[in-house]
Amino acid sequence: MKLTVFQADKGDCLLLESSDGKRMLIDGGTSSAFEKHVAPTLGALREAGGALDLIYVSHIDDDHIGGVLALLNAELDWRVHDFQVGSGNAEHPVPNVPRPPPVGELWHNGFAEQVDAHPQPITSLLAATAAVLDFGAGDGDRVLAEHHRDLGTSVNQGIRLARRAGADQLAIPLNRAFDGKLALVRDGQAPVPFGSLSLTVIGPFAADLDALREEWSTWLGVNQHQLERTRARMRSDVQRLGASEVELFRDALALQADELGDRSKVTAPNLASLMVLAEEDGKRVLLTGDGHADDILKGLAAAGHDSLHVEILKLQHHGSEFNITDEFCRRVTADRYVISANGAHANPDLRALEAIIDARAGADYQLCFNSSPRAPGSADNRGHMAKVAELVERRGVRATFLDDHSFTVEL
Repeated sequence: MKLTVFQADKGDCLLLESSDGKRMLIDGGTSSAFEKHVAPTLGALREAGGALDLIYVSHIDDDHIGGVLALLNAELDWRVHDFQVGSGNAEHPVPNVPRPPPVGELWHNGFAEQVDAHPQPITSLLAATAAVLDFGAGDGDRVLAEHHRDLGTSVNQGIRLARRAGADQLAIPLNRAFDGKLALVRDGQAPVPFGSLSLTVIGPFAADLDALREEWSTWLGVNQHQLERTRARMRSDVQRLGASEVELFRDALALQADELGDRSKVTAPNLASLMVLAEEDGKRVLLTGDGHADDILKGLAAAGHDSLHVEILKLQHHGSEFNITDEFCRRVTADRYVISANGAHANPDLRALEAIIDARAGADYQLCFNSSPRAPGSADNRGHMAKVAELVERRGVRATFLDDHSFTVEL
């Protein structure tokens, strides 16, 4: 098998191909990165008669789902063009994006199905709380505001992805390998055959989704109540003072920001990442989405692995320090660690890299980054990637950095 790793902005986008030619696209990066770095390769694949037998979306964050939605939007545009031309409209403009290959199946745990709630009120509330946090007192509020906006966008993208793939649009089978239900770890569930590959789901567990539902239900109830109180106070102040709502937005809402509840709850979808162990002829690729080290170890244990060495580990959550532990670095090892991060949010975290390096002292392995200090991006991002390059050089670790569109590892 072989794995192609694309530049994906701050996200993930990989293409896994079995020895008998089955292809699985793992996430899509951001839409802009997809159009620049991935779409031309997939367009060429279609021209050569190839297909994507499976698209696997680990979770709804924009840096994972955005490119997949762009792919399906492009296919819809091309189908509309075909219809127009076939109906006699020869002047219909050709879409300005490469046509993607045919898609056989989609693995995607839709947000609405995961949380058992209506997602539209959630997206509205996320946007509103982001606006409140924008006028908070500290930098932390503004960072959380950005996260709320990103998550609200991602929830909408998840809804649009499910609709785009649905029977009334592109008719791409959803979670067919799981009888149309959520893709998760179930007792007695056998690995999914995928050509010569075997795909074992190691996360999420049903208990993880139950916890996610409870967290979102609590967050939605508490914040909806607090937000309505805040709006009521704004309306009262407007009537009493004759001030404009915009002016009070900066004052009254800033004072109420702390009433919006436990903000850490909104990061829970990462913990529900769909994670997969792919195996072929004794070789393994571990795909971890944005999962947490403890959840990965739990999933591997359910698959019969107390510890595991793999040929390729796609490091979880872009090498964030919040998702990795020393125990994980000792118990899950790899010949190649694929790290999808471009320096945004200081990922990959230097401490996380140090943990891997310390755990693998004396071992032969390689760190493979899908970006570099020279790749496009902000000065802060490139500066962080320069620190990453300095670290691996100082520690004497074999490492590769990507300046171009992609690199491929053959196993």
